[in-house]
Amino acid sequence: MRRMCSSRGATKASRRGFFTALIFCLSLTGCGDSCFIFVSNPSGGTIAVGSTTCPPIKATGTVRLRLTSPVRPTAGDWPASIQHIFVTFRGIEANPSATADEDSPDWQELAPNLATQPVQFDLLAHMGDSCAPSTFGDVAVPADEYRQVRLLLSPSHSETNQPVLQENGCGGVGFNCIVRADGGIRPLVLNRQLPQVNIPPDHLAGGFIQILPETTVNLTLEFNPNASLVFPAGEAVLLVPVFTVDSQAPCESVARFDQ
Repeated sequence: MRRMCSSRGATKASRRGFFTALIFCLSLTGCGDSCFIFVSNPSGGTIAVGSTTCPPIKATGTVRLRLTSPVRPTAGDWPASIQHIFVTFRGIEANPSATADEDSPDWQELAPNLATQPVQFDLLAHMGDSCAPSTFGDVAVPADEYRQVRLLLSPSHSETNQPVLQENGCGGVGFNCIVRADGGIRPLVLNRQLPQVNIPPDHLAGGFIQILPETTVNLTLEFNPNASLVFPAGEAVLLVPVFTVDSQAPCESVARFDQ
Protein backbone atom coordinates (compact mmCIF):
# COMPACT_ATOMS: atom_id res chain seq x y z
CA MET A 1 0.00 0.00 0.00
CA ARG A 2 1.41 3.44 -0.95
CA ARG A 3 0.50 6.87 0.30
CA MET A 4 1.44 10.14 -1.36
CA CYS A 5 1.25 13.69 -0.03
CA SER A 6 2.35 16.95 -1.65
CA SER A 7 2.77 20.60 -0.63
CA ARG A 8 3.70 23.71 -2.60
CA GLY A 9 7.06 25.35 -2.19
CA ALA A 10 8.17 28.89 -2.85
CA THR A 11 8.06 30.39 -6.36
CA LYS A 12 10.71 32.47 -7.99
CA ALA A 13 10.16 34.85 -10.90
CA SER A 14 12.47 34.76 -13.90
CA ARG A 15 12.41 35.71 -17.57
CA ARG A 16 10.78 32.40 -18.48
CA GLY A 17 8.27 32.33 -15.60
CA PHE A 18 8.53 30.73 -12.18
CA PHE A 19 9.50 27.43 -10.63
CA THR A 20 7.22 25.41 -8.37
CA ALA A 21 8.74 23.15 -5.71
CA LEU A 22 6.72 20.08 -4.84
CA ILE A 23 7.62 17.70 -2.03
CA PHE A 24 6.28 14.20 -2.43
CA CYS A 25 6.35 11.94 0.63
CA LEU A 26 6.16 8.31 -0.40
CA SER A 27 5.61 5.64 2.22
CA LEU A 28 6.39 2.21 0.71
CA THR A 29 5.46 -0.93 2.61
CA GLY A 30 8.63 -2.85 3.44
CA CYS A 31 10.90 -0.07 2.11
CA GLY A 32 10.81 2.44 4.98
CA ASP A 33 9.69 6.05 4.78
CA SER A 34 11.38 8.26 2.17
CA CYS A 35 10.73 11.82 1.00
CA PHE A 36 11.43 12.63 -2.65
CA ILE A 37 11.79 16.27 -3.75
CA PHE A 38 11.02 17.21 -7.37
CA VAL A 39 11.70 20.76 -8.57
CA SER A 40 9.99 21.37 -11.91
CA ASN A 41 9.89 24.13 -14.49
CA PRO A 42 6.40 24.68 -15.97
CA SER A 43 7.94 25.35 -19.38
CA GLY A 44 10.11 22.30 -19.61
CA GLY A 45 9.98 19.22 -17.39
CA THR A 46 11.76 18.22 -14.22
CA ILE A 47 15.13 19.84 -13.63
CA ALA A 48 16.14 18.46 -10.18
CA VAL A 49 15.40 15.44 -8.02
CA GLY A 50 16.44 14.78 -4.41
CA SER A 51 15.50 12.51 -1.53
CA THR A 52 15.71 12.43 2.26
CA THR A 53 14.39 10.31 5.13
CA CYS A 54 10.95 11.09 6.55
CA PRO A 55 10.57 11.06 10.36
CA PRO A 56 9.09 7.75 11.56
CA ILE A 57 5.63 7.57 13.06
CA LYS A 58 5.73 6.17 16.61
CA ALA A 59 3.25 3.33 17.13
CA THR A 60 1.20 3.29 20.33
CA GLY A 61 -0.64 0.77 22.46
CA THR A 62 -3.36 1.25 25.08
CA VAL A 63 -2.83 0.86 28.82
CA ARG A 64 -5.60 0.16 31.33
CA LEU A 65 -4.14 0.67 34.79
CA ARG A 66 -5.67 -0.50 38.06
CA LEU A 67 -4.54 -0.15 41.66
CA THR A 68 -5.20 -3.17 43.89
CA SER A 69 -4.54 -4.42 47.40
CA PRO A 70 -5.71 -8.04 47.24
CA VAL A 71 -4.82 -9.13 50.77
CA ARG A 72 -5.06 -7.73 54.27
CA PRO A 73 -1.80 -7.69 56.20
CA THR A 74 -1.29 -10.59 58.57
CA ALA A 75 -1.28 -9.89 62.29
CA GLY A 76 2.37 -10.76 62.83
CA ASP A 77 3.67 -8.54 60.01
CA TRP A 78 1.64 -5.38 60.50
CA PRO A 79 0.70 -3.17 63.47
CA ALA A 80 -2.89 -3.97 64.37
CA SER A 81 -3.48 -0.34 65.31
CA ILE A 82 -3.13 0.82 61.66
CA GLN A 83 -6.51 0.61 59.92
CA HIS A 84 -5.98 2.80 56.85
CA ILE A 85 -3.07 4.11 54.78
CA PHE A 86 -4.17 7.05 52.66
CA VAL A 87 -1.84 8.15 49.85
CA THR A 88 -2.58 10.73 47.16
CA PHE A 89 -1.27 10.08 43.65
CA ARG A 90 -0.43 12.96 41.32
CA GLY A 91 1.19 10.85 38.60
CA ILE A 92 2.15 7.32 37.51
CA GLU A 93 4.90 7.00 34.90
CA ALA A 94 6.96 4.31 33.15
CA ASN A 95 10.41 4.40 31.55
CA PRO A 96 12.09 1.99 29.08
CA SER A 97 15.36 2.28 31.03
CA ALA A 98 15.84 0.53 34.37
CA THR A 99 18.45 3.14 35.34
CA ALA A 100 16.66 6.31 34.18
CA ASP A 101 17.13 9.27 36.50
CA GLU A 102 14.49 11.70 37.76
CA ASP A 103 14.94 14.11 34.83
CA SER A 104 14.93 11.58 32.01
CA PRO A 105 12.81 12.77 29.02
CA ASP A 106 11.61 9.19 28.42
CA TRP A 107 9.15 8.99 31.32
CA GLN A 108 5.70 8.22 29.90
CA GLU A 109 2.46 9.10 31.67
CA LEU A 110 0.24 6.12 32.47
CA ALA A 111 -2.39 8.23 34.22
CA PRO A 112 -2.13 11.80 32.86
CA ASN A 113 -5.36 12.99 34.50
CA LEU A 114 -3.70 12.74 37.91
CA ALA A 115 -1.65 15.87 37.17
CA THR A 116 -4.78 18.03 37.43
CA GLN A 117 -7.05 15.66 39.36
CA PRO A 118 -5.02 13.81 42.02
CA VAL A 119 -6.70 10.78 43.57
CA GLN A 120 -6.41 9.51 47.14
CA PHE A 121 -6.43 5.76 47.83
CA ASP A 122 -6.56 3.64 50.94
CA LEU A 123 -3.80 1.09 50.40
CA LEU A 124 -5.38 -1.27 52.93
CA ALA A 125 -8.79 -1.33 51.24
CA HIS A 126 -9.43 -4.73 49.66
CA MET A 127 -9.58 -4.34 45.87
CA GLY A 128 -9.00 -7.77 44.36
CA ASP A 129 -11.25 -8.05 41.27
CA SER A 130 -8.85 -8.16 38.31
CA CYS A 131 -11.72 -7.53 35.86
CA ALA A 132 -13.02 -4.38 37.55
CA PRO A 133 -13.03 -1.19 35.43
CA SER A 134 -9.76 0.66 34.99
CA THR A 135 -8.96 2.94 37.91
CA PHE A 136 -7.47 5.66 35.71
CA GLY A 137 -9.07 5.14 32.27
CA ASP A 138 -7.49 4.08 28.96
CA VAL A 139 -4.25 5.83 27.98
CA ALA A 140 -2.30 5.72 24.68
CA VAL A 141 1.38 4.95 25.35
CA PRO A 142 4.27 4.58 22.87
CA ALA A 143 4.85 0.91 22.07
CA ASP A 144 7.98 -0.25 23.91
CA GLU A 145 9.34 -2.38 26.74
CA TYR A 146 9.24 -0.46 30.02
CA ARG A 147 11.58 -1.48 32.84
CA GLN A 148 10.79 1.01 35.56
CA VAL A 149 7.64 2.56 37.04
CA ARG A 150 7.38 5.46 39.45
CA LEU A 151 4.48 6.66 41.57
CA LEU A 152 4.37 10.40 42.19
CA LEU A 153 2.66 11.38 45.43
CA SER A 154 1.27 14.74 46.45
CA PRO A 155 3.48 16.56 48.96
CA SER A 156 2.60 16.40 52.64
CA HIS A 157 1.51 20.02 52.72
CA SER A 158 -0.57 21.87 50.14
CA GLU A 159 1.20 24.25 47.77
CA THR A 160 -0.32 27.26 46.03
CA ASN A 161 -0.53 25.42 42.69
CA GLN A 162 -1.50 22.03 44.14
CA PRO A 163 -4.97 20.77 43.10
CA VAL A 164 -7.27 20.30 46.11
CA LEU A 165 -8.91 16.96 46.86
CA GLN A 166 -12.69 16.91 47.07
CA GLU A 167 -12.46 14.47 49.99
CA ASN A 168 -9.37 14.06 52.15
CA GLY A 169 -9.22 11.11 54.56
CA CYS A 170 -6.21 12.72 56.27
CA GLY A 171 -8.08 15.76 57.52
CA GLY A 172 -5.67 18.59 58.27
CA VAL A 173 -2.41 16.61 58.52
CA GLY A 174 -1.72 16.58 54.76
CA PHE A 175 -2.52 14.33 51.81
CA ASN A 176 -0.74 11.16 52.97
CA CYS A 177 -1.40 9.61 56.36
CA ILE A 178 -2.24 6.58 58.47
CA VAL A 179 -5.43 6.25 60.48
CA ARG A 180 -5.28 4.30 63.73
CA ALA A 181 -7.98 2.07 65.18
CA ASP A 182 -8.69 4.70 67.84
CA GLY A 183 -9.35 7.32 65.13
CA GLY A 184 -6.02 9.07 65.50
CA ILE A 185 -4.43 10.40 62.29
CA ARG A 186 -0.69 10.71 61.79
CA PRO A 187 1.15 12.08 58.73
CA LEU A 188 2.90 9.59 56.46
CA VAL A 189 6.46 9.99 55.19
CA LEU A 190 8.45 7.83 52.78
CA ASN A 191 11.96 6.43 53.00
CA ARG A 192 13.31 9.15 50.73
CA GLN A 193 13.09 12.92 50.43
CA LEU A 194 11.18 12.92 47.14
CA PRO A 195 7.43 12.19 47.48
CA GLN A 196 7.53 9.24 45.11
CA VAL A 197 7.93 5.47 44.98
CA ASN A 198 10.09 3.76 42.35
CA ILE A 199 9.21 0.23 41.21
CA PRO A 200 12.35 -1.54 39.87
CA PRO A 201 12.47 -4.31 37.22
CA ASP A 202 12.49 -7.12 39.81
CA HIS A 203 9.03 -5.98 40.92
CA LEU A 204 7.67 -6.02 37.35
CA ALA A 205 6.30 -9.34 36.14
CA GLY A 206 8.92 -10.77 33.75
CA GLY A 207 11.22 -7.81 34.44
CA PHE A 208 9.47 -5.39 32.07
CA ILE A 209 6.11 -4.19 30.79
CA GLN A 210 5.59 -4.83 27.09
CA ILE A 211 3.29 -2.46 25.21
CA LEU A 212 2.62 -3.68 21.66
CA PRO A 213 1.31 -1.47 18.81
CA GLU A 214 -2.47 -1.23 18.53
CA THR A 215 -2.88 -3.61 21.48
CA THR A 216 -4.57 -3.11 24.85
CA VAL A 217 -2.83 -4.32 28.00
CA ASN A 218 -4.26 -4.41 31.52
CA LEU A 219 -1.70 -3.33 34.11
CA THR A 220 -2.31 -4.16 37.77
CA LEU A 221 -0.43 -2.01 40.28
CA GLU A 222 -0.51 -3.97 43.53
CA PHE A 223 0.42 -2.86 47.03
CA ASN A 224 1.92 -5.66 49.11
CA PRO A 225 1.41 -4.83 52.80
CA ASN A 226 3.11 -7.99 54.05
CA ALA A 227 6.36 -7.04 52.29
CA SER A 228 6.14 -3.35 53.26
CA LEU A 229 7.48 -1.84 56.47
CA VAL A 230 6.25 0.87 58.83
CA PHE A 231 8.20 2.65 61.56
CA PRO A 232 7.40 5.46 63.98
CA ALA A 233 9.11 8.72 62.98
CA GLY A 234 8.37 11.26 65.68
CA GLU A 235 4.85 12.56 65.11
CA ALA A 236 4.75 10.86 61.70
CA VAL A 237 4.89 7.28 60.44
CA LEU A 238 7.61 6.15 58.02
CA LEU A 239 6.42 3.81 55.24
CA VAL A 240 8.74 1.66 53.14
CA PRO A 241 6.20 0.42 50.57
CA VAL A 242 6.48 -2.50 48.18
CA PHE A 243 4.49 -2.40 44.95
CA THR A 244 4.45 -4.85 42.07
CA VAL A 245 3.17 -4.49 38.50
CA ASP A 246 1.64 -7.31 36.47
CA SER A 247 0.12 -7.31 32.99
CA GLN A 248 -2.59 -9.46 31.45
CA ALA A 249 -4.83 -9.63 28.41
CA PRO A 250 -8.11 -7.69 28.55
CA CYS A 251 -10.75 -9.48 30.64
CA GLU A 252 -13.15 -9.70 27.71
CA SER A 253 -10.57 -11.78 25.81
CA VAL A 254 -10.18 -14.16 28.76
CA ALA A 255 -13.96 -14.51 29.04
CA ARG A 256 -14.28 -15.48 25.39
CA PHE A 257 -11.51 -18.06 25.75
CA ASP A 258 -13.22 -19.69 28.76
CA GLN A 259 -16.55 -20.05 27.00
